[in-house]
Amino acid sequence: MVYLPSLWNDFQTGWDDQWAVMNRYTEDGFTKENLQAVFGDYYYGQYSPVNTVFYMMIYDVFGYNPLIFHLYSLLLHIANCCLLFLFLRQIAAIFTNRASQGNPSILVFAATLLFAVHPLQVESVCWISASKIPLYTFFILLSLLAFLRYTDTGKVWFYFVSFVLFMCAFGSKEQAIVLPATLLLLDWALGRDRKPGRFGNWPELLLEKLPFILFALFAALYTRSHQSLEYTEQVAGYPFWQRLVFACYSLVVYAGRLVLPTRLLYIYPFPMAPGSELPLLYLIYPVVVAAAIYLLCVNIRKIPRPVIFGLLFYLVNMALMLHVVPMSRFMITADRYVYLASAGLFFIAACYAVPWLQKMAVTGKKVSLPLSCATCCIWAVMRISVPMHGRTAIR
Repeated sequence: MVYLPSLWNDFQTGWDDQWAVMNRYTEDGFTKENLQAVFGDYYYGQYSPVNTVFYMMIYDVFGYNPLIFHLYSLLLHIANCCLLFLFLRQIAAIFTNRASQGNPSILVFAATLLFAVHPLQVESVCWISASKIPLYTFFILLSLLAFLRYTDTGKVWFYFVSFVLFMCAFGSKEQAIVLPATLLLLDWALGRDRKPGRFGNWPELLLEKLPFILFALFAALYTRSHQSLEYTEQVAGYPFWQRLVFACYSLVVYAGRLVLPTRLLYIYPFPMAPGSELPLLYLIYPVVVAAAIYLLCVNIRKIPRPVIFGLLFYLVNMALMLHVVPMSRFMITADRYVYLASAGLFFIAACYAVPWLQKMAVTGKKVSLPLSCATCCIWAVMRISVPMHGRTAIR
């Protein structure tokens, strides 16, 4: 219901749809030569052949009908909400006896609801050219579920399925290469690392992930060699210490937008050109991150494991987009980059909010639940007017 208006939007021909969607790959059909080109080329410095194949399928049946392309993105988002619920339900089941209280399904539903309707997801769902983001998330979540099934049953078939889905995720969006780190995070959550000895069971777990790690390294090097030289050199033009400042800024700002989603834009440029002086205001963010790390380290034994899991899930899935390693991106942040990572922070929010709401209900304070529902409703209907090419684009 929230995203229903997006189905009547047109193509954004002033902002990438004119080349990312409407191109010769989409139009040339399922020929051997075209498929070789789709899977072998880095088009405009980007590699998303699996997403392009879906564009080809839609065009083959419906032509350039914007409604169908928007429906494709919306259905992916709906599927991701269902998969995220299944994934978080298994994660909550792991921790439920140690940290969470009440019905874990309510906690998981709350986290999934936030993921479903939060305004920061609008760019990923309503901009057709960003459909590679929901698509790679779809394959990542399937891969994580398959891996959890492998750890539960010990059947190698599920391990193989998880690896194939990982390759599909990379074929949808390069950001998927951090999956091996997420799998190791799952090992920690499941307690698979617990074994007597200095390093526990980590050597065996790393060996188990070797195919994933090798593929991720290959994919990273392959992507790096095909990045747009102009934008890569632009980001590389910033000194390493400045890129670390940008990373701290991004971590704080993304989290802030998830808490207070206001003043969202379609582009967030770097604060200055390479070689220019960094605005002093940005030096606050490393201090904030350092203080947060210090507090986490001091109180690590008091922090519930679900909270640690959610925070690490957020950090792992944001790692590639923090500019520490130069990427061919000309914006310091983008709403779509936090699409999957946001689930980690939503899980943390639910871990604290749901027990509090249940406690308030018991003590007779009836204001908390309506307030929470009102917040979700406000997020669901938020719209932002952005001047673009002489018109106003409503998001």
